[in-house]
Amino acid sequence: MATVRPFEIPGLKLWFWSFDHEPPHFHVKRKGEWEIKVHFMRAPGEMIEVVGTGCGPGRNVRRQITRVAETHRVGLLEQWEEIHGD
Repeated sequence: MATVRPFEIPGLKLWFWSFDHEPPHFHVKRKGEWEIKVHFMRAPGEMIEVVGTGCGPGRNVRRQITRVAETHRVGLLEQWEEIHGD
């Protein structure tokens, strides 16, 4: 597991799994509440995938996550490729 380096969001854990699958994405979790995958190369409205049951984060948190993911796409992709050997 590698922590996302291009940015942090207070109160949330952000990471890449070392042996994860395509397409490029990272995971975000609010402990005890929800977990999502963020497919950062997709359009903002298509980035969030809820993992497991539940509805994931609220609208404001979703917007915040997609905004920073969109802003930091290049750094996220560089880290993804570094971890996955692409």
